[in-house]
Amino acid sequence: LALEKRVLSNYFGNIAFAYEDYGYPYCLGVTIFNTGISCPRDYSEEEIERIEKTEDNLPATNEKNQPNILFLQLESFFDPTLVNYLKISEDPIPTFRKLMKEYSSGYYKVPAVGAGTANTEFESITGMSLHYFGPGEYPYKSVLLDKTFESIPYDLKEIGYSTHVIHNHRGVFYNRNQVFKNLGFDDFTSIEYMNDIEKTPKNWAKDSILTDQIMTALNITDSKDYIYTISVEGHGKYPTEQVIQNPEIEVTKAPSEEKKWQYEYYVNMIHSMDKFIKELTDSLSQFDEDVVLVMYGDHLPALDMTEDEMESGSLYNTQYVIWSNFGMTKEDKDLYAYQIGAEVLDRLGIHEGTLVTYHQNYSDSKSYKKNLRALGYDMLYGKQYVYQGKVWQPTDMQMGMKKISIDKIVQIGEKRYIKGHNFTQYSYVTLDGVKLDTTYLSPTLLALEEDVDPEASDRLKVSQIEKYDEILSTTE
Repeated sequence: LALEKRVLSNYFGNIAFAYEDYGYPYCLGVTIFNTGISCPRDYSEEEIERIEKTEDNLPATNEKNQPNILFLQLESFFDPTLVNYLKISEDPIPTFRKLMKEYSSGYYKVPAVGAGTANTEFESITGMSLHYFGPGEYPYKSVLLDKTFESIPYDLKEIGYSTHVIHNHRGVFYNRNQVFKNLGFDDFTSIEYMNDIEKTPKNWAKDSILTDQIMTALNITDSKDYIYTISVEGHGKYPTEQVIQNPEIEVTKAPSEEKKWQYEYYVNMIHSMDKFIKELTDSLSQFDEDVVLVMYGDHLPALDMTEDEMESGSLYNTQYVIWSNFGMTKEDKDLYAYQIGAEVLDRLGIHEGTLVTYHQNYSDSKSYKKNLRALGYDMLYGKQYVYQGKVWQPTDMQMGMKKISIDKIVQIGEKRYIKGHNFTQYSYVTLDGVKLDTTYLSPTLLALEEDVDPEASDRLKVSQIEKYDEILSTTE
């Protein structure tokens, strides 16, 4: 009765807000016991076969001259002029707004608000809706920890693509270092594998570092590339006092003094992100291969907005643009996050994969969402009738695009130096898995700051260790 009267909800767009709205006992109980996708009443091999085969009229994939396919997920990025009560001294996102006018664009319907980056990510990479999972569930923290799931990376690998994921934040956040190998990625470059990192006043990495990372991914392989990039610069929590002195953009009207400073910080962060978008698209414009770049916000920022304050009337709408460095017809439409991959691949003549071809075939069907749920159950929790014995294996995912290696260890005086390649400020000398006191000097040089038994020298390795001391990778 409470669910029917909307006193309670069985979908949480933001689990922290849900605990405030519906109380601890209900939220704790429902998140413990209601997980995964429940079994459909008519679940059977015949039903899954019927869902797959009805009116399948897609042409064969055109595998020739396919472009590199890039997805850029922008942290908390949206158009703040869509907030009814807000006034700003100038447009904070002129590049993104210009691209929306010139290229295919629309609202991007995401499964989260204020937080939940990994769930928008999950939908965009896999084509499966979070609405069929338990309230507040993160598949990255549950089923995907030990189970593979067919995804766009897996599908594109079938036609020769290399698959990369890039994120300028901690590799272990949302268990990404474990999950991405179950989603078909060849390598994962997190902040621990990056150098020259600039930080925001709230200590998040700036997104400008991602341009070089994306260009490296495009150049490091001979094959076509699928690159999924996750930005972090626009992340909250947004300060309630003035942090940026002499800001480039000012908020001239807000409901309160605290809101003014929160929004002023936020609009200046996304203005910086907008400059990064221009830098990236300028670089890709000069790239000598065809590239499609899909950009969108992962969710609205955590600024306590309400639906009636939003021009779109929803807290689950960000915006997207499909940019390319070659001619693509502009076609505007609103899309769910779980539809974007299939939509882009359809426009490129790529028809591969269970969920990709399902969306391309049946998005106008009356039973579209019901059957999507059934496929999701079969693929993740059921008997996988859809695969008829085929098993998706975890990839042998490499952490970092560039392999970290040791050339030699030299001793000068009483100190040892490790010479090698692709070291970062997160590189530490380790002995039998134990972190040793290390000073980063350059991408090719580390200094070992403690004594080690000379007989143990051949067991010294270099490990990438994140800030809470979890080892992400170690040299061979």
